[in-house]
Amino acid sequence: FMSEGRDPIDLDLTGDLSKLKEQCITIKEGCEYKLRFQFTVGNQIVSGLRLQQNISRKGVPVSKLNLMLGSFGPREEPHEITTPDDEAPKGMIARGKYHAVCKIIDDDKTVHLGWEWTFKIEKDW
Repeated sequence: FMSEGRDPIDLDLTGDLSKLKEQCITIKEGCEYKLRFQFTVGNQIVSGLRLQQNISRKGVPVSKLNLMLGSFGPREEPHEITTPDDEAPKGMIARGKYHAVCKIIDDDKTVHLGWEWTFKIEKDW
């Protein structure tokens, strides 16, 4: 998670993914942010990799993202993808805790990685 005025927040997607759901990241309302992923591809080309993210608040869906990341071949150094800028909700009503369910899938609907994370929109960092 990257945003101006704050150091990047790293979410470790290589370890115990259930712990991410318990952590809560604070995001300043109205800030522009982007997500950056680093990953390696093993033996075969991965075709049509995409990020699916569903965000809900108190069980009510509020946002859905389906972003094409591309196709990637095997190599030793990690691939790096940065999403386009997005803006966090703002205003008193938007403040509160949100839950995100994410998947990285390919054209064959194979889920390569799935995780959940929680964030809180607040007036300040």
